[in-house]
Amino acid sequence: MKHPSLLVVLFIFQALLPNHISIQAAAANSNLFREYIGSEFNHVKFTDVPINPNVNFHFILSFAIDYDTSSSPSPTNGKFNVFWDLDNLGPSQVSSIKRSHSNVKVALSLGGDSVQDGTKAYFKPSSVKSWVSNAVSSLTRIIKQNHLDGIDIDYEHFHATPDIFAECIGQLISTLRKNKVIKFASIAPFEDRGQVQSHYKAFWRSYGHLIDYVNFQFYAYEKTTVTQFIKYFKQQKSNYNGGKVLASITTDGSGGLSPANGFFTACRKLKSQQLLGAANSKLFREYIGAESDSINLSEVPINPDVEFHFIIAFAIDYSSSKNPSPTNGKFNAFWASSHVTPEDISSIKDKYSNVKIAISLGGDTTARNEKAFFAPKSIDSWVQNAISSLTTMIKQYSLDGIDIDYEHFKSDPDTFAECIGRLITSLKKSGTISFASIAPYDDGEVQSHYLALWEKYGHAIDFVNFQFYAYDKMSVPEFVKLFDKQASTYGGGQILASFTSEVRGGGLVPEDGFFEACKELKGKEKLGGIFIWSADDSKRNEFKGEIEAQKLLVA
Repeated sequence: MKHPSLLVVLFIFQALLPNHISIQAAAANSNLFREYIGSEFNHVKFTDVPINPNVNFHFILSFAIDYDTSSSPSPTNGKFNVFWDLDNLGPSQVSSIKRSHSNVKVALSLGGDSVQDGTKAYFKPSSVKSWVSNAVSSLTRIIKQNHLDGIDIDYEHFHATPDIFAECIGQLISTLRKNKVIKFASIAPFEDRGQVQSHYKAFWRSYGHLIDYVNFQFYAYEKTTVTQFIKYFKQQKSNYNGGKVLASITTDGSGGLSPANGFFTACRKLKSQQLLGAANSKLFREYIGAESDSINLSEVPINPDVEFHFIIAFAIDYSSSKNPSPTNGKFNAFWASSHVTPEDISSIKDKYSNVKIAISLGGDTTARNEKAFFAPKSIDSWVQNAISSLTTMIKQYSLDGIDIDYEHFKSDPDTFAECIGRLITSLKKSGTISFASIAPYDDGEVQSHYLALWEKYGHAIDFVNFQFYAYDKMSVPEFVKLFDKQASTYGGGQILASFTSEVRGGGLVPEDGFFEACKELKGKEKLGGIFIWSADDSKRNEFKGEIEAQKLLVA
């Protein structure tokens, strides 16, 4: 970091944030709080830092550097070593804080300003290939040893061109994601009107779609006013277009905008404009497998510049007999499993590093077109059975996340909230899944159940796949109005626009202006992504909607 201090840097103040927001709330204010720690060797511990249970909290260990640890450190061409306070922030402490706080993740920052003797830490690869190979190997070891969740890129000095920096870091992040070594990645640029911005902008142009957060170092500016801070924030949102830019301060008071001079006033103004941690998302999601015995993952066009999620529909806690009946959380496959197999999933993920696969739970009906009810015998027994059966299924199929799409209920909203909330929390805590979504629609019973879940466990929900196609047919202004309404209902959530490719579907379809509505939402920085129901139906139209949706997201 440019300006180290006691805990180095504070990104977004916890107390300022609403209670029920997703970690990746791309088109709304985010409840993400991030804190750098460990570079000063002043005995600071994780447990010293207050943690609000309603934020998504990231500790970022500072730093791992590809320099040797001798008395005169020198570059190692991607062979990273630990340069943070391992005595107080080691593997056991990481495990302990994550056990104590389910909302905590721990990342590792690479590079920084200097190595331990004050020597500048340069990015200095011998070649792209050798640096990436060494970095993947050494960082995989460090990340696994220390039970870490993600990485942050904070190089500030360079003996390499911007294009080489972009390729090295881009290939590193791509490989670590593909190998499931990390769940997220961030960058930490600052405004120097020269080397730093030129390197990070080159990286952003080629690999920005792989970056989850932009930890822009606003404290690297000279001391600023509230008005200047907001101007700088909007400027950097433009520079890192589509990125989730976080507001930041340094606790040493050296630069930028301090709390005493109005930092939180500036944050409140950004929050009122829905800009705090916000961005249009490049997330595209597609349900598949519920309505066709012939659809294959490989048939669906995939734009390499979007974040692409297939959502397999459905796994249901019903028996798979001729007369399905509830199984109290023991899930079985009810999708076209002969065409969406573990081998198909591995193949598509090997081919496209931007693809993740989720499984949707529940749905409207079972295989016999009978309603699929959420019908737990008790919270404890349902959760226990669901965790066990879904863990087996997720590992068998190499899945990344789950989607909650129950539409019929034989339980009250509070029971639904506890069952689903505990399930998601447990699967995330064990590392079985990296994201979760819900798929509500505007119906009294449905909304009451999902809002009870959102009220208590919204912080664990990453995406809201709101079924806008469950409305009657509508116009562009009506769609935008209803989108804003549901964005308010699921306050702070990453709301995706949606349409159905069914022949007699409702809502707003492409022919009537769906993409015009999305462009309007995107212009207002409200578009949290797009999802389509479903690939099974889109096949007859040669996936025209999928192609146009992905093109719009990356435009």
